[in-house]
Amino acid sequence: MKRKRIVVFFLGGVLAALVQAPARATTREIAEFQAARLTFDQSILNQLTYDTYRDPFDEMQTRPYNLLFTNIGRHPTLSPWQGQSGMYTRYVNALIGNNGTANVDNDADTLQGSMIWRTSRSFAWGLSAAYLAGNSSSDDTAGTATFSDSDDLEGFDLRVAAALQISESRILGGGVRVRSASREVASRSFEQGVGGFNGVDSFDESGITVDFGARSYFSETASWEAQIVVGIGSAERDESSESIDAMGVLTDRFVLANDDIKDMTVGVYGGYNRLRREGLGETQYRAGFETTSRELDNDNLAYSETGGVVTPGTTLTGQDPVGLTRIYVSAQTVFNAGETELFAGARLAHEAVSGSTTIDVGGTPVNEAIDDTRLHLGLTVGLRQPLLRDRLRIIVSGRGDLFNDDTSTTFDSSSTSDDASRTCARRNCGTVSAWSARSETTCG
Repeated sequence: MKRKRIVVFFLGGVLAALVQAPARATTREIAEFQAARLTFDQSILNQLTYDTYRDPFDEMQTRPYNLLFTNIGRHPTLSPWQGQSGMYTRYVNALIGNNGTANVDNDADTLQGSMIWRTSRSFAWGLSAAYLAGNSSSDDTAGTATFSDSDDLEGFDLRVAAALQISESRILGGGVRVRSASREVASRSFEQGVGGFNGVDSFDESGITVDFGARSYFSETASWEAQIVVGIGSAERDESSESIDAMGVLTDRFVLANDDIKDMTVGVYGGYNRLRREGLGETQYRAGFETTSRELDNDNLAYSETGGVVTPGTTLTGQDPVGLTRIYVSAQTVFNAGETELFAGARLAHEAVSGSTTIDVGGTPVNEAIDDTRLHLGLTVGLRQPLLRDRLRIIVSGRGDLFNDDTSTTFDSSSTSDDASRTCARRNCGTVSAWSARSETTCG
């Protein structure tokens, strides 16, 4: 399959050099760019309950100012409230496997783990790290012909966070996350006296995110929280093929894609929590706003090189950076019915994507603009039932989602649009140890 894909790259490059290439959907490609995910973003407990229950790992990844209240021996709801956390506690987990990765098709292995340590009454810190590496290759020889394929991937994801209690009613916290990933899929073919080609599809990305937040208590049963997150990143994507003559000398090079993408993200979040006075449980309201800007950082998007002469294929001449914005509100509650804990939640989000590019394709200017929106409503219900004197808990949950997508693409004088609605129903079931929220089994 890889060899066939590289052959397609090669033939596409030859055609691009001989005839005027079709216009690329450059803006759409930037908008749909997905970064590689190297670590879990949520604990299994969080996934089972659709972000209703949170363990220390979740707090370190998303709200590090709660690290002082992430003792796994506290109230069963795992709610971060004063008086429910122990002194000098630790939280540790680890994983060896490839289940925590995405965008990986060569069975890459991951080593990852995290640790949180409350070193004093007023200070706690945490570390989460992951390293991913994988290689898949083959070599074939048939007479004077040789073939080789390779798929290499390597990356790391590091998160450091800390929290500081500055008074009886207020805590501050923040964190830094650094990630990097590199991947190359290559295929090479050569036959003495005939020639051959090299094909490469490579991808490199890196990024850093910094966040800062605070939590303040009105009383023993009510608090508010606020957080700001800023991140920058870059991604480079290259698809190329090279032709080799009968003597093994490189003669032509065709670059089908040469995209350098820069992005910046800013997010602002806030929430209000209240414990139930009449019994165990809590209610939480949250809202957030995120905006991301992505743009190409180079203008030579495709070109060919023959005999040392470079011929532009696709050139960027102008752009309005792709902007992605999202705003959401949510409400979640946990309450007890005897020994059974019931939970429910609702989330409403609106997303918008817009941007445009102007490219020159073999001397022909091409304009593309996109304008997309999505409305998302999600509802969650479930229960958590303790067993064996609360040493084991069974979680059963269900979620229903309603999506309304409005997609519009304008391509010079023509345009296409689509308005679609869809529903999605999901269910989860699993068991969670009362002593470690990271040792779960799931089905569903």
